[in-house]
Amino acid sequence: MLNIGIVGLGQIGGSLGLALKSKTLKNLYHIIGIARRKETLKYALKIGAVDEVSLSIESARNADIIVICTPVDTVVAIYKKLVKIVKKNAVITDVGSIKYQIEYKIKNSSGKISFVGSHPMAGKEKNGLISASPEMFKNAKVVVTAQSGESKKVVSKMWKDVGAVIVKMSAQKHDELIAFTSHIPHVIAFALNKVYKNMKKKNPKIDELTAGSFKSITRVAVSSADMWAPIFASNSKNINKYLDEFIKELNIFKRNLNNSRKIKQEILKIQR
Repeated sequence: MLNIGIVGLGQIGGSLGLALKSKTLKNLYHIIGIARRKETLKYALKIGAVDEVSLSIESARNADIIVICTPVDTVVAIYKKLVKIVKKNAVITDVGSIKYQIEYKIKNSSGKISFVGSHPMAGKEKNGLISASPEMFKNAKVVVTAQSGESKKVVSKMWKDVGAVIVKMSAQKHDELIAFTSHIPHVIAFALNKVYKNMKKKNPKIDELTAGSFKSITRVAVSSADMWAPIFASNSKNINKYLDEFIKELNIFKRNLNNSRKIKQEILKIQR
C-alpha cells in the first residue's frame, strides 16, 4: 500500500483523494490529507476522501508520493518545506496549470527529492472540497512533464489508476499551449462577466436575456481568484501573445460589423 500525502484539499485534491479511495483502489492507497482549516479536514474525513488528516505538513514525512494541490505561487515554497522532511525515495508532484516556472525554480533550489510536474485537465467552475468528485479524472488528460525515470512512472501510474490518460509534454510546450486552451478562455470569461456586471447596474432586466450562449462563455467566471491570478501572472508571456492575436481578430470583426458580406466571409473562414 502506497502512502499518498495530499497537500491542499480543494476540488482537485479532494477529487484525487475520493478517486484513490474508490472501491477498486482503497486497498492500494492510504491517503493523508493536509490542509489549513480544521473544517476542511473534518469534511474530507466525512466524505471519505482521506484516511487521516493533519494541519501540519510534517504529516507527509512517511508519504511515498506527495501531491501539492495548492495555488501555483505556493508550490515551490511547499516543495522546499517537504524536501527537508520526506523520505529520500519519495516523489513530489503537483497539479498546477503552469509548469515551466515551477520546475525551473525547483531545479535551481537545493532540494534533492524527485519532482514530477503534472497537470490534470479536469475541474469544475465551482470551488472547494464541496465540489470534489471521485469521477473527476475519468478519461481526463493529465500532462506529465518529466521525460523519463522511475519517478515519472510512479506519478503516471497514480493518475492512470484514477482513470486519467497521460499526455507527455515538456513544461515549456505545456505552458505555451495551455495559455491558449485554458488561460485565454478564463481571461475572456472574467472580462465579459465584468462588463455584464456593469451593464446590470444600468439594465437590471438583462438577466431575462442571458440564455445558453452567454451562460456557456461566462461559466468559468466564478472560478477562484486566488487560483487564477497567480496562473495569469506566471504565464503572462504566453497569454499576452495569444491575447494580441485575439484582439487582432476582434478588431477585424469590429471594423466589418456593418458589412454583412465581409462578416460572412470572416465566419466562413473559421468554419472551413
